[in-house]
Amino acid sequence: MATTTSSALPLARHIDGDRTGASHHITIPLPTEARPHPERFATAALAVLIHRYTGESDLLIGRQSRPDGPVETLELRAAADDTPADLLAAAADATPSEHPAAGRPCHALVCAAAAGTAGPRAALTLLVADEAYELLVSSAEFDLDAAAQYARHLRRVLTALTADRRVALRDIPLLSDEETQRILVEWNRTDEAVPPPFFHEIVTDFAHRTPDAIAVALPESALTYRDLEDRANRLAHRLAATGVRRQDRVGVCFPRGAESLIAQLACFKLAAAAILLDPDFPADRVRFMVEDAEAAAVVTLSAHEDKVSGHCPVLALDVVDWRSEPNTEVSAPVDVDDLIHICYTSGSTGAPKAVLVRFGAARNLIHSMREMTGMTAATQGTWLAAPGYGMVEVECFPVLAAGGTVHIPDTSVVAAPQLLQDWYLEKRITSTLLMKPMAERLWSLDWPADTPLADIRVCGERIQSWPPAGLPFRLINLYGSAEATTAAGCDITALGESLGAEGRARRLPPIGRPICNVRIYVLAANSVPVPPGVVGELCIAGDSLSAGYLKRPEATALRWVANPIDPARHPVLYRTGDMARYWPDGSIEIIGRVDNQLKVQGNTVQLGEIEVVTASRPGVAQAAVLAHRDGQGDVRLTAYIEPEPGSEPEVREIRRSLRAKLPAFMVPSAYVVGGLPTSVNGKIDRAALPEPPRSRPDVDSPYQEPRTDTERSLARMCAQLLELDGIGVHDNFFELGGDSLRGARLTERVRELFEIDIELGDLLHEPSVDRMAVLVDRARAY
Repeated sequence: MATTTSSALPLARHIDGDRTGASHHITIPLPTEARPHPERFATAALAVLIHRYTGESDLLIGRQSRPDGPVETLELRAAADDTPADLLAAAADATPSEHPAAGRPCHALVCAAAAGTAGPRAALTLLVADEAYELLVSSAEFDLDAAAQYARHLRRVLTALTADRRVALRDIPLLSDEETQRILVEWNRTDEAVPPPFFHEIVTDFAHRTPDAIAVALPESALTYRDLEDRANRLAHRLAATGVRRQDRVGVCFPRGAESLIAQLACFKLAAAAILLDPDFPADRVRFMVEDAEAAAVVTLSAHEDKVSGHCPVLALDVVDWRSEPNTEVSAPVDVDDLIHICYTSGSTGAPKAVLVRFGAARNLIHSMREMTGMTAATQGTWLAAPGYGMVEVECFPVLAAGGTVHIPDTSVVAAPQLLQDWYLEKRITSTLLMKPMAERLWSLDWPADTPLADIRVCGERIQSWPPAGLPFRLINLYGSAEATTAAGCDITALGESLGAEGRARRLPPIGRPICNVRIYVLAANSVPVPPGVVGELCIAGDSLSAGYLKRPEATALRWVANPIDPARHPVLYRTGDMARYWPDGSIEIIGRVDNQLKVQGNTVQLGEIEVVTASRPGVAQAAVLAHRDGQGDVRLTAYIEPEPGSEPEVREIRRSLRAKLPAFMVPSAYVVGGLPTSVNGKIDRAALPEPPRSRPDVDSPYQEPRTDTERSLARMCAQLLELDGIGVHDNFFELGGDSLRGARLTERVRELFEIDIELGDLLHEPSVDRMAVLVDRARAY
């Protein structure tokens, strides 16, 4: 599926240092064919094994022929198309290098038996004796299971070297039948019966059984299950009268709120798909989605009508008299492959692409979330995620499908960790969903031991640190995408405690195992499973898969492929593009991406889309966009712009135009203007692009240095958060690269430093240092 380019693995690590301590010793029989040249076969076998484990081609194998002799370094090259005969010939012809790869340590070492008695001298040390090899693996670095796995696979490589020497290295089978069975079958025993009702049918059932139970709680009002069902039926009747029919697509454009849930339920009752639209997106982007999805109608509020009008009928719920419709039940027949949602994600062509989410996938997801968290009618859940994405299926729908209550806070609460914690405690929230950056901030706060909060499900990005011990709630690391909904989950609080400090230091939090009725495989480039510790592409099959991309047959064909593992039960396999590896127990750890897609503030972003939009601006010849981690660990986007000859594009104008075209999280915070370096093949050499500048960017306001102590303190805090020098008092916080998360941090620091009670919305209403200083001084005076 995808080749590996990293050697940073739990197995076969490429490190230097003292390995003279305790070690695992495992005897490997010396094949008869290898006895005339045992060192040559040992060298070739280690080269093949390291290549298969790490994907590296340029390998360094150490050789010590005498106990008191020097360690010579042999440079070997291995490629996937090479054969055992090629590697044996290379090992025979190899001569010690005088300057081995700029001093890099050896991947592995071959030495005479007497020379290795002091212990392992490389990640893998192979002792050569008359009748057998002996593999030495450092006990401090690898446990016995890892050492045994090395030995098994080295034995299989030796067999290939002495058997069919014409087979390609990529096709040498490392896994035994038993190991293959465990990886493909035992680690994917996820079959589970899911009750047949779909989400909207479950909500209808609760409306009949517990009509007065609170379904949705808002800051100033609440809806019971009877209210939710009544209004969904009335709106469904109005949509039907407008011409919406089964399998049509209806735009749903609301902020987080009861209206969005009512509109979605009305669509589902008609067996129509809800196109999830975010009113905070630029108008051109929203209109593109409405037209691209061929919406039969759009449901919204009058404040957002201008963004969705022009293509199909628009129903503004605060204007149209839809509540006069009958409340008799609407329930069109639904099939598992009918579409429940159309979710737009970032696309590499410069336009967003639509994912077609099936009713069956949503039903499986909702069931698995309820089972994973133990949700009941007593559950107090949340809706914090942005409304334009399918996270509503993960966050809200399981709560309503359990008969619980979905709480929706005021907008100012969502981006402020301290306010959010206070709101959780006030509303006695028991289960919530957070994007990774906010989850990390929440779990670092002090929590009362008797907090009602039982679990936080974390999603959006790879978690790169373990939560602290002793939290009074569970942290469940979820893995998924619009294309595969949610596919895996892991309680990283319990796992982290079981691993202990030493175990946590060796590993990053995994995504765990697949959820019910989902199969997850980590596959090599030739679509065979890789051993634990080896990086491959994560691929998914089963009930969680979406139906593909709307009007993108080529893109769909690249990702949704024929399943080579279990085609009879699950004919389709989804290639995620994520690189992953198995832990020895079958848990899965995400390593990175095979392309330039990434997560920004929990949203999937194709850097290529930002590049296309940036390059389309006047005066821009070409553009590249890179992601960098700032000092707080957040992703920041930097745009590199090469001007057209004779042009001098202004950064402020480019930034302004991008804000009109892209969601805020896709607008780069830093800009570098100049010629872009190219590689020998003429492509932009991204590795040669410089780090983002710390200098003050080109903004509309003239520079004015701070004049008062308050202004100087605020400017210093902004400079630290934005990692910029020379911030002026009139500069706009958001034009400098600020966003809601950094704004929330700034608010917290202002509260702590000045000992005042101030809200995020007030502080950033006029987001310049001088205006913030006025507000701070006024608050301090009271």
